[in-house]
Amino acid sequence: MTIRIPASVAITAGIAISASAQDPTAPVFRSTTNLVMITATVTASDGQPVRGLPQDAFTITEEGIPQTVSVFDTGDVPVSVGLLVDTSGSMSDKLDDVQDALRHFVDALRMDDEAFLMEFAQHVRMVAGFDEGRDRVRRAIGLLNANGGTALYDGVVKALEALGRAGNRRRALLLITDGNDTDSATSARRANDAARRAEAVVYALGIGHGERGSFGHFRFRQEDTVDIGALRRLSDPTGGRSYRLENAHQVGLDAIDQAVKEIGTELRQQYTLGYYPTNTSGKAGFRRIEVRVSEPSFRVRARSGYWSGGAQ
Repeated sequence: MTIRIPASVAITAGIAISASAQDPTAPVFRSTTNLVMITATVTASDGQPVRGLPQDAFTITEEGIPQTVSVFDTGDVPVSVGLLVDTSGSMSDKLDDVQDALRHFVDALRMDDEAFLMEFAQHVRMVAGFDEGRDRVRRAIGLLNANGGTALYDGVVKALEALGRAGNRRRALLLITDGNDTDSATSARRANDAARRAEAVVYALGIGHGERGSFGHFRFRQEDTVDIGALRRLSDPTGGRSYRLENAHQVGLDAIDQAVKEIGTELRQQYTLGYYPTNTSGKAGFRRIEVRVSEPSFRVRARSGYWSGGAQ
């Protein structure tokens, strides 16, 4: 069963960007209408995706109060994806595999999908934007080079800001890194806050240093390790997930390519739900959401909440 969103609603359910009262330079992503959209992933106990659930299998609560599902879509809807790649020096022995996996990911995109490619080392750079087309993104993947430090949190905030201008309502950020942040002007807290505010699902791949004699950044040798906790704090509140990939270069195993393909498949097997909150007070603040399904053995991953009301 598929209920399509009217074009007028889809347009008004866009993203607005404003300044945070706590940090005037921080981008804030929030809905410009009271329609709250959720991308939900449902998996069975073995981790395999569950498809074909009807609308009445889902319940949504906001701050513990049941909400009425007004929009429900099980279709393979177009997706806008941001590819955010760590090109710091320690990625030099991993970049070939990352590039190969990303090319496969872009090749699997559908006609109405869109993607951009952004890289970060000491600084963040948009390599190929949404408006340049997927062929340009694919070519640009092969031109990435590894050198320098790791401005991870700067990259996350700028990539989420770019996703706020996406043309599709289903949005995802694919972050690939092998280290800890060493060069950002942005704090971890601000990056985590941006992820919670963004209407995008964040996936993060943390590639371990246990293969091919990774040398790390000489200035930050002790810190240059995958902080899976930091990645999970970015991904989990959005309904995404993080992978820690150790020994990704073992003979016969391409863990990077496998993980990226898994994410691409998951984006095609998600549910889109929407509701109009019963709380119409207009009071600014973060409202917590919980999505459940009628089968207790199934696990649901979805955004943990949204920002409502005026300027934050």
